[in-house]
Order: sequence, then structure tokens, then C-alpha cells
Amino acid sequence: MKLLLKYCLILFAGCNIGVVNAQYSARIYGKITDTLGLPLDLANVVVEGMPKIGTSTNESGRYELIIPHNQPVTIEISSVGYLPVKKTVTVEAGKRLQVSVSLVPTTLSLPDVTVGERSHSTDGLERINPKHIQNIPGMSSGVEALIKSSGLGVFSQNDLSSQYNVRGGNYDENLIYLNGIEIYRPFLIRSGQQEGLSFINPDLVSAIKFSSGGFDACYGDKMSSVLDVRYKTPYSFGGSVSGSLVGASMHLEGITKNKKLSALLGARYHAGTYMFNQLQQKGDYKPNFADVQFLLNYQPSDKVEITFFGNYARNIYRLIPTNQTTVIGTIGEAIGFEVGFEGQEIDAYQTIFSALTTKFNLNKNNNLKLLLAYFNSTEKETFDIKADYWMGKVNSSYGSDDYGQIISPRAIGADYHHARNFLNSNIFNAQFQGEHLIKKNTLTWGITAQGELIADKLNEWRLYDSTGYSLPYVPTIPGDSVPLDSPARWITMGEDYLLTENTTNTLRLSAFIQDKWEFGNENHKFFLVGGVRMAYWTLNNEVIVSPRLRLAYLPQKANLKNLSFYISTGLYCQPAFYKEARRPDGTLNYNIKAQKSYHLIVGADYLFSIARRPFKFSSEIYYKNLQNLITYTLENVRVIYSGENNSKGYAVGIDAKLSGEIVHNLESWLTFSLMQSKEKIDGADTFSFRPTDQRFSINLFFQDRVPKLPMLKAHVNLLYMTALPFCPPNSTTYSLRGKPYFRADIGFSWQFIDGTTRLAKKNPFKFLQAAFLTLEINNLFDYDNTLGYTWINDWQKTYYAIPNYLTPRIFNVKLRFEF
Repeated sequence: MKLLLKYCLILFAGCNIGVVNAQYSARIYGKITDTLGLPLDLANVVVEGMPKIGTSTNESGRYELIIPHNQPVTIEISSVGYLPVKKTVTVEAGKRLQVSVSLVPTTLSLPDVTVGERSHSTDGLERINPKHIQNIPGMSSGVEALIKSSGLGVFSQNDLSSQYNVRGGNYDENLIYLNGIEIYRPFLIRSGQQEGLSFINPDLVSAIKFSSGGFDACYGDKMSSVLDVRYKTPYSFGGSVSGSLVGASMHLEGITKNKKLSALLGARYHAGTYMFNQLQQKGDYKPNFADVQFLLNYQPSDKVEITFFGNYARNIYRLIPTNQTTVIGTIGEAIGFEVGFEGQEIDAYQTIFSALTTKFNLNKNNNLKLLLAYFNSTEKETFDIKADYWMGKVNSSYGSDDYGQIISPRAIGADYHHARNFLNSNIFNAQFQGEHLIKKNTLTWGITAQGELIADKLNEWRLYDSTGYSLPYVPTIPGDSVPLDSPARWITMGEDYLLTENTTNTLRLSAFIQDKWEFGNENHKFFLVGGVRMAYWTLNNEVIVSPRLRLAYLPQKANLKNLSFYISTGLYCQPAFYKEARRPDGTLNYNIKAQKSYHLIVGADYLFSIARRPFKFSSEIYYKNLQNLITYTLENVRVIYSGENNSKGYAVGIDAKLSGEIVHNLESWLTFSLMQSKEKIDGADTFSFRPTDQRFSINLFFQDRVPKLPMLKAHVNLLYMTALPFCPPNSTTYSLRGKPYFRADIGFSWQFIDGTTRLAKKNPFKFLQAAFLTLEINNLFDYDNTLGYTWINDWQKTYYAIPNYLTPRIFNVKLRFEF
């Protein structure tokens, strides 16, 4: 087995590294439990005086840690709601020592330092436990699904997409960082079905941080939020394999014996045929989404660390639609809408991403980092689809021969949609950053140069054949004749005709500097973070300056130590990217300006315990003043920009979150949001709702286990949101609202193998550390959630909004092995 492991590591690392004698490592391992013998996951195991040497227990309460050898080492073991334990051990080189302890619950509201450090109040970022990724039920599970459920002010009414809105912003206003590198998403995607896999591979994630606004200057130039994800740094060989009715994934991780080279590999495949076949629009769905990611980390010395990340993703979406049936109205006045399709759609999105990062640890107070990254996206969107539709009154007389059929047609027409859209984007990025510890100050700075080469070719048109649409009306009075070249016979394409070709080659320069001060006394502790960002873009020659400031206050008195308060403000500019600068007719606005958002956020955290179990209550009140807005309309997940700075607006609201262990060792949470977002378009007399004006939402995620079978758990995710506004045809005023969004997902997971399971030597599963079987029921109550509307007018010029529904009730089964 050791020989096999050796060759696996060599193959996985991709090179033959000389093996260093095992004398350079000593290890401790064990299991952490409570006084009842139940395992404690996420318990901290650290070496006292060496904060960088530490780990956390897994769900079985087990851990393993490499420590200095041949010297006394004090191990501190702690967990929220329990008294910490210290043990001093000495382990010889190449040996392993078992250190298992039981922690005693504390009667205090919170441990002294541990919980305060876990609060997000000092840096504006909320830490989210990545283990919940596997527990959140839903068809589109991943980091983004976890953010939608647990993030403050996060909204999403599309269970087919990983995209989300934050506090009145749209999908393009959210920053996503992976290991300090900003991530981009494809440009042409217009529906959740086409989206495929999100960029972040949940199997590789080790840490998640999220901010809904008021984030520091070290993060980039977007107006709404920042998601900061870190991938694992392997300390031993391991991996996982998982599969479900909609896809499969695997990952491997390992490290050489000299601990200098580690590797992380992940691969995913997603086939949504089973899910898409449940949709309202029937047809032959043939999606094919796959990606491969790998992370190599090489540390030749304590002073230098080199990391290389690579990603290749290919998402192919094929559809031959056949028919669609929708019934709206009441039982007494039911309106049916039926469509018959001809044609097909083939879309493809290929992404290549690579990044090389070199960190220089000059000394304990000074660090430098050089980052080089390349992003390429090759996208094509091709379809020719003809839709013949008819709409009318449905026979609601139960028992009749034509019950449920359209018996009184009100509208008959056709819709022909053609597209040959191609886009190729190349983005080159170089960054140089530094961090310096000066007494109680932390000074960070960075400069970035980014080249963008984008080639875009659009050929799209849509032809309607219906009353009041594009086909010409020719007089039919007897005796009249209309010449063949008469304008009355012309076919007017209108605004749905797009034929353009653009190529841009631009350079962006940006820089930031910020300082973090820590000051106070034994009764009061303050953290002040101030910084400024600067950016320049050669397309419009615009220079922007974005100052940002954050103050956090942590009382140190015994009766107030559970509280923390903070206030943040700043200017968050979002320079236009290619999408924002492109008008609906395909032309570019070379004078487009950066959108601006002035943030003011006041928040508080309260840490407490109930029945010796940890809880946390967080709340934020915010106001955002929005200037130079680029108006847009939404089509599924596609954001169609006007290409003009023609609006101003605001967003105001309150968010709250209560999280804690209602059931021992299982975190649950309840989030609540109340918001209003409006804008005033140039020339308008009053403010109108923005497309993402999500007035109210509430989300409950609850976990429980069977008392006699602790490895059998239930995970429930409930979500209610008021409806988003939408606008009628030929209007940009979002004045109408449909029915609310409601969704209930439930999952049952059984961990039938864990770290304590004893298997026979000949058992083929003896190498497994954990195994899970999960059954999910998504959209438990089969509620018809609406994604958007298709507008149809009848012969009386009366418009009908035909809803486009999302997924119905769907069952899913998952199987996961970890080793």
C-alpha cells in the first residue's frame, strides 16, 4: 500500500521529487468530543505561540497535525461554547502521537478570544463555513448556492443559475476572487440552462468570505459585493468522488514527503438533461458541461512560495424544442397558450484561465506578491427557431370531450428567431502587491495592469407574424392594387435586428493603498481601515478615485464583550466593461463613464449562547446613492445595457441574520431583508423601480439529526421573496409585479462510513474516510415560480403576460465518497 501511495503521489504531482527522510516531521492525531462523547467538528487545534501551525477537526471530530519534532510543544484545543484545553507533548521525528480530549461546555456566553476573531466586524467580511456546500439542498449546489442562502442582502429568483443580486444591484456588480485573482464569467449567456458549471469548484474550497458592501480598498471596482474564496493547501494525500442524477465530480490532493510541493486537482461533469426535461418548454435537451482545475504549490524555502492555477471549461448546450403549454387565469376564465417549435439551438462556451503567483516572505513583517494571469473566453450562440403559437379560452367544463383544450382562439401567430453571435475575449493581468506590519498597523498596497482584447461579431434578428407586428399589412379592398415595390409590402425588422462587429484593444491601470490601525485600551478596542483606489481606462481616458473607510468597535468589558459595532462608508466606482459600453444596436459608447455608488453601512454583531450552544445575531442598515447609472433590462440571466449613463438612483434597506446550533454541532440560520431600490431616468419626472427591486425576502436553513442515528440528518432550505418588477412591451418602466417567489428544498443525508467505522481488511471500502448517501426533494410543494413573461396581444390589441416557469418538483440522489 505504501508503494502504491508513493507512485500515486509521484504521478499526481507530475514530477519526481526527491524524498526527504521522515525525520523532518512529527505528527499528532486524535478525536475531539464533548462530554457526551459526540464528535465536535471545526474544533481548533493549534500550537501555542505558532498560530500558523493549526488545523480543524472534521465532521467526525478527527484531526491530524504536523508539529515541530524533538521539543516540548503546547497544543491548545478549543471550540465555540467549550472550555479550551492545553496539552504539552514531545514527539520524536518520524513518530505519530495520539492526542484525544473531551471538551467541557462553558457557562459563559462566548469564549474569550475565539468567537471575537470569528466575527466579521473587524474587516467587513463574513466567514462562511464551506462544509455547508454539501448540505444545502438544490439542483444548483455550490458556493453560490450557499451565498444565496446565508449572505446578507443576497437575492436570486432563478434556481437554474448560480448568479445572484446584492442589495439592488445586478449580476455584473459582484466581485468574485479565487486565491486573490478576480474571476470573469462568459458574456453571451442569456439563460440559466446555458450557464452550466459555475467557476468555483466546491470540492476544492477551504475558506469563504463574503461582504454585501462597504468592503476594503484592496478589493476591486464593483458596486455591490465581494466573494473571496480560497482553495485548499493539501497536507496529505486524499480526495473524493461524487455523483448524482445531474452530474459527477472528483478531486485529488497530495503533497510530497519533503512538504515542498503540493497539488490539488478537480474535475466536474454536469448533464442537466434530467432536470431540463422537467421544464415547461419540452424538447430534446443535450447539455454537456465539464471542467478541469488544478493548483500546484511549490515552496522551495521559507522565503518563497510559488503557486500555479489552471482551469479549462467547456460548456455546450444543445436544444431541439418541440412544444410548450401554459394555462393562466382562473378556473372560470382560463386562458391557454400553446407553442409548436421548429429548429434548434447550439451554444458553446469555452474558458481557459491560468495564473502564476509568487509570494516573497522577506521577514515576519514584510511580504510581497507578484501575480500574472490570463483569461480567454471563446463563445458562440447559434440558433434558428420558429415558434407557431395560438392563444385562447380554455374549455373548463369537466367531463367534456375537449376539456382543457383551446376552444375560442384569440391570437394566432409565429415568431422566427435567428442568431449567429460570436465573441472572443483575451484578458492579461499583472499585479504586484505588498503587506507591511508596522507596530499595530498593517499597510497593504498594490498596482495592476490589465490588457483586454475583445472581438465581437453579432448577427441576430427576430421576425414576428402577428397582429401589430412586423409583417406588412396590405389592403384587401376589392379593386385595390398595391405595387410590388410599395413600402406597404416592406418587412420592417425594427429594434430586433442586430448586425455589428466590434474589436477593442484597451488597457486598464489600477492601484490601491490602505492601512489598518488597531488601538484602544483594556476596556475598548478599535479597528480603523482606510484606503483609496485609483483606476484608468484607455477606452474613455477616465480616471477614477475611490476612497473607503471602515471603523469597528469591540467593547472589552465583561458585560459587553459579546457585542461589536461597525460603520463603513466610501465611493465604489464600477468602470464599464465591454458589455456595459455596448448599446442595444451593437455600437460602442466610447464616452461611457464609470457608475458610482456611495455606501453608508452601520452594523452590529451579538454573540450569545442558548443551552450552552453558540448563536450569533448580525444586522446591517445601509444606504447607497447611485450616480452615472447605465440603465438595463433583464432577459433571464442576460443583462441588456443601454450603453448610456442616463440614470441616477438609490438603494436603502436593512438585513439581519440569526445563526447558531439549534441542534448540537449543526449550524442553522435565518436571514431577513427589507429593501427598496429606485432610479430616475433622464427626462423622467419621478423615480421608478429598478429591475432588481427586491422588496422583502426571508430564508431559513435548518439542520437536524435522528437522535438514535446521529449519522442520519435532514437539511431544509425555505425561501420566500416578493416578486421582482417587470415592464410591458415598448416600455422601460418596471411598474408591474407578478406573484411572489417561494421555494422549499429538503435533503436527507446518511453518512454510512466515517472515521470511526471499522471495516474488514478485505472490504473494498476500507480506504474510505467518509461516505454519504443523500436524497433531495427540490421544490417540495411544486410551486410554479416565474422567471419572466412572454407578451402576446390578441386581435383586440389586448396584451397578455404569459409566465415562463422554473423547475417543478424534482427528485435527486447523490452519492459521495471521501478518502
